[in-house]
Amino acid sequence: MTIYLARRVVTMDESLPDATAVAVIGDRIAAVGDLESMGPWREGREVRIDERFRDKVLMPGLIDNHVHPWLGALLLPTAIIAPEDWRMADGSIAKAANNREQWLARLKVAVKDHRATGELLASWGFHHGFHGRRPRRSELDEISPGRPVIVWHRSFHEIFANTRALEFAGLTREAAVHPQINWEEGHFFEIGTKTLLARLMPHFLRKEWFYQGLERMARLMHRGGITTAGDMAFGSLDIDYEFAAWESVVERPGLPLRVYNIPHAGALGFRLSGHKPSPTEDPGFERVLDLVAMLPVRDTRRMKTLKAIKLYADGAMFSQLMRMNAPGYIDGHQGEWMMSPEILAKGVRVCWDAGYAIHVHVNGDGGVDSVLGALAAAQAARPRFDHRFTLHHMGFHTNAQTRRMAELGAIASVNPYYVHALSDSYSALGLGPERASQIVRAGSLLRAGIPVSFHSDFMMAPTEPLFLAWCAANRITRSGRVAAPAERLSLTQALRGITIDAAHALGMDHEIGSIVAGKKADFTVLEADPYETGAMGLKDIAIWGTVFEGEVFPVTAPANRLQRSALASRATAHGYRPVTQSRCGAGEDLCSTMHRIAAWASASLRSGVPT
Repeated sequence: MTIYLARRVVTMDESLPDATAVAVIGDRIAAVGDLESMGPWREGREVRIDERFRDKVLMPGLIDNHVHPWLGALLLPTAIIAPEDWRMADGSIAKAANNREQWLARLKVAVKDHRATGELLASWGFHHGFHGRRPRRSELDEISPGRPVIVWHRSFHEIFANTRALEFAGLTREAAVHPQINWEEGHFFEIGTKTLLARLMPHFLRKEWFYQGLERMARLMHRGGITTAGDMAFGSLDIDYEFAAWESVVERPGLPLRVYNIPHAGALGFRLSGHKPSPTEDPGFERVLDLVAMLPVRDTRRMKTLKAIKLYADGAMFSQLMRMNAPGYIDGHQGEWMMSPEILAKGVRVCWDAGYAIHVHVNGDGGVDSVLGALAAAQAARPRFDHRFTLHHMGFHTNAQTRRMAELGAIASVNPYYVHALSDSYSALGLGPERASQIVRAGSLLRAGIPVSFHSDFMMAPTEPLFLAWCAANRITRSGRVAAPAERLSLTQALRGITIDAAHALGMDHEIGSIVAGKKADFTVLEADPYETGAMGLKDIAIWGTVFEGEVFPVTAPANRLQRSALASRATAHGYRPVTQSRCGAGEDLCSTMHRIAAWASASLRSGVPT
């Protein structure tokens, strides 16, 4: 038995919230309290007292219950040119591109540097709210006439390709007929991206790309203090390949991470049928569940498949493709469906009747109506209790929908980074100040008695749960203002969102999420006490390392201070001033730019290009 002594143990258990010692036998917690209370456990046992955490704070191993290891593996090796700084696995920083000129300059440098290889250049991070109108195929051809180039939107739900990239993919106009593809512009969005990605996957699934990216992803999660993640789209690539990659990169080296697989019904269904994905086509939910039921036999120590399923409702928050109810978007567009309400309702009913926990990607209030309608129909036909039906992301929803969620027993896993990253720009572009300020209403959800957890949906947010908790607790935007102060959370509420409530959404709160006798011995080791720093200090707490199932794993480069230094410079870099109801909060140049983008988006909508 090993007894870990700490300055403080924040247990996240209401019966014993604080302690100074934790006893561990094997991979389980044996006792929690102080050293004196461990007396009975020490009798007749060989005991080791580990004092390396004497001046540190232990918390339950942090949880990111909506992350995509395969997505990080795809994107981390790309040329990252985003509106914010990004931490790399080696400790370096991919600096922000704050405007279109900076983005274009960085892309041109990447093309020049990549020219010697002759391979496809992939870049991720473009966002129309900061970098101007979406790039056209002709523009990318001009930048790189001889090399294939694709630009992944910040949302991942859009891809822009030059002509050579389309040729590299072997894609023709005839093979790219889909309502979510604009062939002339080289623009693929939402389900339309699958047509292009299916042709490009042999390139991205090479071990020198994918395995390297997955190793970087695992290192980043560890630096963020994460011990457990939920893969909310398992099977999106290929089940056999994903199992093999995880075993090779994480399991065999013994990295301190556990992932719970939640299979993606749409991806699996269309792969089994061989059909082209469509928002209005049934992917074959019964066939998917037959396949999913066989996956747990392949479970390992670090990868386990839950009896759960992932479904989609509407489009991406970062692309402003979420479905919005009246008054809609400022420019008049509506957003996109990933699964039409009819198909979503069928998927919910089939999975519900089979006893699966259901997790649904949804971002706009129009999408939330679709999800809650499907849940209400399933509940009315076949009542279930403690079903853990979870709405994920929750970009914008109304308080009336919050009350309906509570009545139906739904819970929420939200992305609070939306508030920090998007609230300012969406005030001028898309939603207007009132609704942009109220995105991710976590406070309202908790007041209604709905458990709320947080996730990164990496790479939609950093894999740093303490930073996500900071976002939820403080709701500070890029310009430094507080968005909808009534929606802020207390420190304890914020910490629950990355520990016990995150475990609850996965249906694993009996195993992880708090430091309690009998649970897995997973701890995150902090250099400071969150109850001393307060909610405002959460993002600056350094992660010393983790304890995973009783084994100690220090980190080599703590993931702290990045967001603090970035926040200090962003107001100047972007020209932001606080947004009010009556006045655009951006600097005059940025405000004008945003309105020009909105005008372009409206014109693009009329010409058939999505905004």
